[in-house]
Amino acid sequence: MALAVGLSLAGCGGPSVIGPDNGEQAAAPAQPQPQPALSSNTPQAPVSSKIPGATATIGLLVPLTGSNAALGKALSQAAEMALFDTGDDKTALVVRDTQGPGGPSAAAKAAIDEGANILLGPIFAAEAKQVQPIAASAHLAVLSFTTDKSVAGSGLYVMGLLPGLQIDREIGYASSQGYKHVAALLPSSPYGQAIADALGIATTHDNVSLGAMEYYDANASEFSGVVGKLAGAGPFDAVVIPEGGFRLRAMVQLFSFYKIDTAKVKLLGSALWDDPSLAQEPALAGAWFATAPNDGWVNFAQRYKSVYGEDPPRRASLAYDAMTIAIALGKTGDFSDTALTQPNGFTGIDGPLRFRSDGVVERNLAIIEIQPAGLVVKDPPPTSFQPPVY
Repeated sequence: MALAVGLSLAGCGGPSVIGPDNGEQAAAPAQPQPQPALSSNTPQAPVSSKIPGATATIGLLVPLTGSNAALGKALSQAAEMALFDTGDDKTALVVRDTQGPGGPSAAAKAAIDEGANILLGPIFAAEAKQVQPIAASAHLAVLSFTTDKSVAGSGLYVMGLLPGLQIDREIGYASSQGYKHVAALLPSSPYGQAIADALGIATTHDNVSLGAMEYYDANASEFSGVVGKLAGAGPFDAVVIPEGGFRLRAMVQLFSFYKIDTAKVKLLGSALWDDPSLAQEPALAGAWFATAPNDGWVNFAQRYKSVYGEDPPRRASLAYDAMTIAIALGKTGDFSDTALTQPNGFTGIDGPLRFRSDGVVERNLAIIEIQPAGLVVKDPPPTSFQPPVY
């Protein structure tokens, strides 16, 4: 049967949020507005929890100390917000610090000891590798926030906006618009290699020729050499540059000097281009990139700021969506792989998503065009899931 998660704030004390230090229940954040719920088609069954009054317990593994403490705090606040948005007073949220004594492994064990039925996080792939065997031994699924699909599988699901998804979407769209000869400027890093691998698959799938892939040091600040090599490696009618910020600007500002005409050569990027300030860069006018639909994020970010007084980091939506998925599954009493990989998937802040049996997430992405007036949707996300090619 279909399950609709409740949308009003719970009365009678509200949901339980158990902090990392003293086990005391946290106060509810100030009244956030309701958000569309996720749905599940799994049968209902009771779930046990060690926390009094709770029928399900969600373990959240994030850094609450160390250099990423601010990010971890924001993700925990996003998860709290999801809990209070659903008005669920039967689900408990247990937050544990992945940077505490014993690291991610100890955090996972602590959450499991509290009776966690599923684990959300951690953020980074290296931490997810440590958590996975501990969760597997307790027969728990993990919804990790990493974008590294190499850690997916054996009960660990990757929620991040995967590079392969972005490349598949934008190469497919570029091909449909007549761009058939692609080159790339890539960092010499695991991220750059993931992009290269995805390009090899997507260009083959979409009958696009893949030309030069020029690599630069991931920490470089000067790009004349690599842009010059690219310019001499043609012909191409599109260039993939999955970089953001200063490095992106530094590279594209060299294109005119090396006679790469961006009025004729389509520039293709990544979700790192989801930056309104890029509209001020003339060389990027008309460039495309693929990312999650932005409407849900704008609404979420406004509500988050109204509750917590600060802008959320972009990854906060992953914690919100993971928490809402976990709450939906808790209401059915089914946290199994079958429930997580249901064909209809789920709908969250970043649009529809579903998990494959190998732990990799599928998402439908929009094509965004950079224009002098700002970022605009060039092609909306597909309305149904297609067979993945990455």
